[in-house]
Amino acid sequence: MRIWLDDRPGALGAVASRIGSVKGDLVGIEILERGANRAIDELIVEVPSPALLELLVREVHEVDGVDVEDVREWHHGEHDIRLEPLEITSRMLESSSEADLTGVLVTRLSEMFELTYAAVVCVEDDSVVATAGQVPQSSWLLAFTKGGTLRSQLEGVTDGSTEVMLHGLDFSGWTLIASREARPFRALERSQVWMLCRIAGRYGSHLRSLDQLRQL
Repeated sequence: MRIWLDDRPGALGAVASRIGSVKGDLVGIEILERGANRAIDELIVEVPSPALLELLVREVHEVDGVDVEDVREWHHGEHDIRLEPLEITSRMLESSSEADLTGVLVTRLSEMFELTYAAVVCVEDDSVVATAGQVPQSSWLLAFTKGGTLRSQLEGVTDGSTEVMLHGLDFSGWTLIASREARPFRALERSQVWMLCRIAGRYGSHLRSLDQLRQL
């Protein structure tokens, strides 16, 4: 459950109390964004029955200053989402080739952030290096990347229902394109993607240097 709430002492406690009143168990909290005296939090809540979900949402809405942005089923089991960036980093550092590295990056980012698609493109040779999800045509990906829409790590391009992020990997013209429908990327998520892209870029450079040494 993603909620907007007033950034003040006691606001989250009031939400937790409402969750408990309908026998919900608050098992995870992540602060996605803060600003203008508001916060956007993601809550992981266990409920004894799906039939209680509507009542749960109504109860949370009753808290002053709280709005529910999104409610969805949690697909990660008991996995702690806070550890996911470390696990992705570990998997990337186990890669033995550039193809393995970019494959891990797009696949694991898609799982972690429930993306519509993710792709790594190389603008230097007009190629799509790795993909995951429902990826648009290669010509669109390359045109979008080259079209001057590359933004900083805290910005995205949106048409109201779909947001697209682009991040340079600082390696041979590689760029990650990540897209998600219906649920905007928040500041914490954008920063996590940016940091993972930096790691992928640095390690990609290392792999290429090793490959060049082998060929000497």
